[in-house]
Amino acid sequence: MTEDDLISRLATLTTEQLDAIQDSLLKKVQEKDAKRERLTKLPPRTSNDLEALADMQDLDLSSLLRDAKRYS
Repeated sequence: MTEDDLISRLATLTTEQLDAIQDSLLKKVQEKDAKRERLTKLPPRTSNDLEALADMQDLDLSSLLRDAKRYS
């Protein structure tokens, strides 16, 4: 979808619909931030927890974890 397509689709919506979309997006951002904050407060206990924590912070640690497991 191009920017022009997006603008034309949004232009057809009512103010109430746009407000609902904005509220929904803000709620999702707040939930993701809250989940990220909870995960950063807890130390990872297993490699799965570490992978989940890395995913929440948009990091790719899979190759690092494979190397660490190989040398363990």
